[in-house]
Amino acid sequence: MSDSRVRRGKALKQSQVLRGGAGLALAVSTIALGGCAGGSYPGDPANTLPDGEYSGQSVAETDGSYGIVNFTVAGGKVTAADFLMFDQDGTPHDENYGLGSDGTPADEAFYQRAQNAILAEQGYVSQFVEAGDQDAVETIAGASLSYRAFRSAVSDAVANASV
Repeated sequence: MSDSRVRRGKALKQSQVLRGGAGLALAVSTIALGGCAGGSYPGDPANTLPDGEYSGQSVAETDGSYGIVNFTVAGGKVTAADFLMFDQDGTPHDENYGLGSDGTPADEAFYQRAQNAILAEQGYVSQFVEAGDQDAVETIAGASLSYRAFRSAVSDAVANASV
């Protein structure tokens, strides 16, 4: 059973126990917020890994896009990290993502959304380096797919380090 279904089941049980308006409000907010984070990402905090360089790749999203993270741990701290999303065909989501061959946006709205997501990805990297713990990285509105991919890629790197 998926984590989101388990959370929904727990929320419904809470609503049965907490009769009345306050209980229902708590249950509804638990259900609404439970799916926003995008799942569970097991693993120890990255800063607990031995000194070294680590890489991980996220599970592909339904559209085939995926992310790759690289980070360095030294002295119990994440000292450097980078993260990049890719389309299924390997096209990187970088400063040129969403531009046509003439260097102008083919679709201005898409280009702006894409560039905002890229800025959010940089925010995820900054949070990760600052905290050293992938669980301390908070989702940024408008970039939940990137958040899932980032967390999944770090989880992959941590899991591969433990092998």
